[in-house]
Amino acid sequence: MKKSVVVVVMFAAALAAKNVPRNHVGELLSMVSVPCGPAETSALGNALAGAPQVQIQEERLCAEYILHSEGLYYRIRSRDRKHPVLLPIGEQAQFHLEKGHMLLQVEDFDQEIYQFSVLAIIPETHAAGSLRALAGKKPREQ
Repeated sequence: MKKSVVVVVMFAAALAAKNVPRNHVGELLSMVSVPCGPAETSALGNALAGAPQVQIQEERLCAEYILHSEGLYYRIRSRDRKHPVLLPIGEQAQFHLEKGHMLLQVEDFDQEIYQFSVLAIIPETHAAGSLRALAGKKPREQ
């Protein structure tokens, strides 16, 4: 009886361990504001405010980050377009990739887990000078 309980507990622990994603640790190197499409305007809001029918399209800017981890550079952008988060540069972050996006938490910032779209993953050995300039930091020599 005791052996069967131990086997069941070990089996349940093994199944639970498979579902836990492996966290990676990286450093947020830089943030740049990049154009990411026209600003969203409400036609109803414009009508109520008495705005003219001709809409002037303004370019919306999004924060794009460079995250360096384990010999890779990740170009990431917040998935929440209405309330994007501004992260501290130079801080360590834990992350993992899940179904085409990145879940990221900055260690000494807050306890929130943020979702980011991964725009590019560039190996350190193939990173062009423009990416290093964008990051504002040379890769660590090993």
